[in-house]
Amino acid sequence: MKIKIHKIFLNRNCGFFSDFLTIIAGIMYCKRNNIPYVVDWQNNIYGNCDENLFDKYFNQNKYNYEVINIYNNVTPLGYYFPDHVNFKTNKEFYNHYLEPSILLKELNILDNKLFHNIEPVFGPNQKVLGVHKRGTDHSGHGEILYDDIFFEYIDTYLEKENFDKVFLITDDTNSLESFYNKYGNMLLFTDSYKNGDNRGVHSLSGLDKEKLSLDVIRDAYLLSMTDFKIVTKSNVSTFSLLCNLKEDNFIYIDNQISYS
Repeated sequence: MKIKIHKIFLNRNCGFFSDFLTIIAGIMYCKRNNIPYVVDWQNNIYGNCDENLFDKYFNQNKYNYEVINIYNNVTPLGYYFPDHVNFKTNKEFYNHYLEPSILLKELNILDNKLFHNIEPVFGPNQKVLGVHKRGTDHSGHGEILYDDIFFEYIDTYLEKENFDKVFLITDDTNSLESFYNKYGNMLLFTDSYKNGDNRGVHSLSGLDKEKLSLDVIRDAYLLSMTDFKIVTKSNVSTFSLLCNLKEDNFIYIDNQISYS
């Protein structure tokens, strides 16, 4: 017997976690209203035509279903996640994102072999300070902070806590070079795609779509595993914090960022 179901359909060709968080908002709406749902996520930047990226990279229940309603790109809950740039305290952020963080676990959304196979670039006994420095096209959301400002925060936490390593995720080749010149072999990073101008990595031509997806998933998930996080306000850092949500394990340092 087919289950009558509502489809959360996304096809906006936006950034990877911009899309993913919009989907999570849709799942929240369906769960709040006891609506059976299925996700169909297409994005030509990260996948091929008609490829469901949610099935490819995440996990959802498989039903024998009949679609009776389609939410195109957004449910009545709207775009829930841009509020990550509007909060004033960590407690506000924690309270606002506790529900979706719980849903990630309750629905086993990350129960995909991809996440099980992610190998940390730091050891299990190392105390790691995580840093997310978003560059390139993020200037469209507000002034990007200079690397030196990040260094001030990093140095303060290195003095306060006995961190063994600094793990940096960034889309900016210039920042990577600057951070490496400052911290040398203490700095850990990945081989993710990066760029040296104001074009977002996902807007560059000729990149391997699957690597582009795997890069951002891996970087954000590894950041979630660090002991404390100094982060840029972005969808990447929001996903990372949702994976390991605590009230006291992060600091956002760029309050000038805004989303329309």
